[in-house]
Amino acid sequence: MSQYRWVALFASFYSFATFAFALQVIPPMMGQMIHEFGISHAQGGLLMSLVMVPGIFLAIPAGILVDRYGVRPTGIISTILIAMGCLVTAIAGLFETALVGRLILGVGGAFMATAMPAIIPQWFPPKDLGKAMGIYGTNMPLASTIAFLSASRLMPTHGWRYLFYISTAMALMNIVTFALLVKEGYLKHEHKKESNVRQAMKSVEIWKVGIIWLLFNSATLSFTTWAPKVFEGFKGMDPLYATLLASVPMLAAMPCVPIFGWISDKIRKHKPLMILGSALTAVSLAAIAYTSNEALALSIIALGIAAALVPPMVMALPPEVLGPALAGTGFGIVAMCFNMGIAVAAPFIGFLIDITGAPTISFLIMALVSAMGTIVAYTVKTE
Repeated sequence: MSQYRWVALFASFYSFATFAFALQVIPPMMGQMIHEFGISHAQGGLLMSLVMVPGIFLAIPAGILVDRYGVRPTGIISTILIAMGCLVTAIAGLFETALVGRLILGVGGAFMATAMPAIIPQWFPPKDLGKAMGIYGTNMPLASTIAFLSASRLMPTHGWRYLFYISTAMALMNIVTFALLVKEGYLKHEHKKESNVRQAMKSVEIWKVGIIWLLFNSATLSFTTWAPKVFEGFKGMDPLYATLLASVPMLAAMPCVPIFGWISDKIRKHKPLMILGSALTAVSLAAIAYTSNEALALSIIALGIAAALVPPMVMALPPEVLGPALAGTGFGIVAMCFNMGIAVAAPFIGFLIDITGAPTISFLIMALVSAMGTIVAYTVKTE
């Protein structure tokens, strides 16, 4: 078995991590950007949600392009667009210009979120896929943690733009890394199923997986988007402590995601762990709504551990449901649902904060959304 698969995994990991860093660097800086641009919480949510809008329309076409032409052409486009989006946001003098930068980032992210996971089942057979996806799945919590901690340390002295210059440098490095290291895997054409893109699009099960991913990310990324601002503005925490506390779920998730992926390989089942993760995420978010001090910290740690159960299971299912040859289309469907969830959830939670002036109902809505994901996960039929 080719050892190059680990190089391909690293390259895809880093590529998505650059996008995740640029996406998640906004929440800890939300307060400063709202103040500088003179905007509402709901408008501030657009800085997160607008990144997701292009993926609603482009994720499935990107998946089809991956299946038809390969990962490299799609990936190169995405790396360039992500660098452009970061730079435009960094130099933005107006809120509208910042939104344009985020929109460009979103176009690149639409291709990135589809192409990067699609290359992994080309290099890893089904018996190792949970482990590989578990490792890959740490990219979001790792990038988010680095973004939160970097912002909390650098923003007070350098301002929010400095973080976007850092993300631009990361994205430029990603263009080089991707071009040098990423290539198609030997398993891509090993499975010759009598299937096509139209049949993949008609698969009820892949759409269920997409809905689970939509609901999960609507809940968890709404938390990471608004927790720093809520903890600071409504719980009276120091801004640095509020940001650090909001980053705890990512810190707790990082070691757990690959472990849960490895466990799923050992038991040869993804569905039970996906159900458990969605349910425990809902319970943790509900607990956060009503706790404080040590109990709040424990609830946030529990959220990170629970949320770590879901990503490796969801990421392993598209090639299981559709086969490696159509994994790109499957990941396109999943990515489209991911983008839809965040595009709606972040500004909606901001709107709730604006009209209620209290965070409790927002956390309860997040918990309800995750609970809905638990129900859908229970209905998924897998091999």
